[in-house]
Amino acid sequence: MDYFNLKFHKTTVKNEIFAGIAMFLAMSYILVVCPSVLSEAGMSYNGVFLATVCVSGFATIISAFYTKLPLALAPGLGVTGMFLGFATAENGIHWSVLLLATYISGIVICGFVRFGIYDMIMEIMGDDFRRILMSGIGLALFLYGISTTGLLEKGNGFYSFGRFEPIPLTICGISIAVIYVLKRRNKKGFVLIGLIVAYFLSMSMSYYEAYQISGISIGNYFDDIFSFSYDAKDLTQVMLSFPDVLESFSEKNTLYLFINAVFMFTMAHFFDAIGTNTSSFDAIYSDIDDRMKDTVSLKRAITVDGISSIASGLIGTPTVTAYGESLVGIVSGGKTGITALTTGCLFLLCFFMAPLFTSMATYVAAPALIYVGFMLLLRFREFDKSNKILYFFGFALILYVGISFQVGNAVLYGLLIYTLIKRFIFKQKPSGNPWIIPIFAVIHILLNLV
Repeated sequence: MDYFNLKFHKTTVKNEIFAGIAMFLAMSYILVVCPSVLSEAGMSYNGVFLATVCVSGFATIISAFYTKLPLALAPGLGVTGMFLGFATAENGIHWSVLLLATYISGIVICGFVRFGIYDMIMEIMGDDFRRILMSGIGLALFLYGISTTGLLEKGNGFYSFGRFEPIPLTICGISIAVIYVLKRRNKKGFVLIGLIVAYFLSMSMSYYEAYQISGISIGNYFDDIFSFSYDAKDLTQVMLSFPDVLESFSEKNTLYLFINAVFMFTMAHFFDAIGTNTSSFDAIYSDIDDRMKDTVSLKRAITVDGISSIASGLIGTPTVTAYGESLVGIVSGGKTGITALTTGCLFLLCFFMAPLFTSMATYVAAPALIYVGFMLLLRFREFDKSNKILYFFGFALILYVGISFQVGNAVLYGLLIYTLIKRFIFKQKPSGNPWIIPIFAVIHILLNLV
């Protein structure tokens, strides 16, 4: 029984597993970033770590079986930063209230799917707009990969030149060369092999630096790495931590911030998920006739996002969403849910082998992000250059997504401008119900102003 349609996609279980491992390595940084960020909001580091492992693993596995697509899910970086902002502001609210907001936002997203809001938005998105989004996410991955080496730094929403770090840049260069050569020779798992090369080179250099400083033996070095300890009971410090509603919302300010958080989490997650899922879907089916595209799976993907957000509020993390790094697995050859199943299982494996992954330098994923990002960015060449206005619009939107990585904002405001251009400049009647986008845009603007 070919449950994952391997024959239709002309792939094998081996290829899918390799792609799943590459996808996991490209996004495993969230295992360190999410606990580090939320610990600043007063949450338990170990508790958030276990919650991240749990919700990322199970959400990705559920997605694998329900959508049959190579999509990996984890707590979103943008929403995690938003979560911290609400918790640490001058009149901030307790993190338990924000977990309740996360839970409710997931219910709202499921409602958007159930009552047709999602379908309305997808009817408006044309092929050109989807191609722009994919290229924009490609530029975002490309720049983020470079930034992990220290060569670029991001501040106030813009990139600037950072530090020249010989070791990360050298390792990154070697790994990219390996990926390129193996790709040219049509070797399977070329991205994964490049990531493994980067991982072992980074570990070797890390040990060499530690040896130069303290003369530490290799045995003691790895003992230090594996000294990270936690107990399953740590999860109870963040799991099912909803507040006493009557006590928490007795103050109008808390109630107002809570409502604002629900809307902001929902808006950011919903439009970000649409952009990421659509781009990943189009990358999977890029060489298959449009008539064969399985739109049911794409709709199921946004449903999984909503259900996963409900679970994340219960387990103890910010909103869970599909990751742009899923495209690393897709470009590596992943086309089915087996890729996501592999990634999900590796997340759960971190319950037992966390130090092996949390000790990985952030720049290890850079070669895959740079290579995949560049390949996706090149898709913009398929855009119709004869239409100068839409071509300029697409170029500007790609730059915005690449520099800001605000996929949700790009979908919301990009669709608004896209429909206005088609309606008033080209006199084309928009498909679907274009009024839904201005309503969302006004709500989003008002939430950011107040």
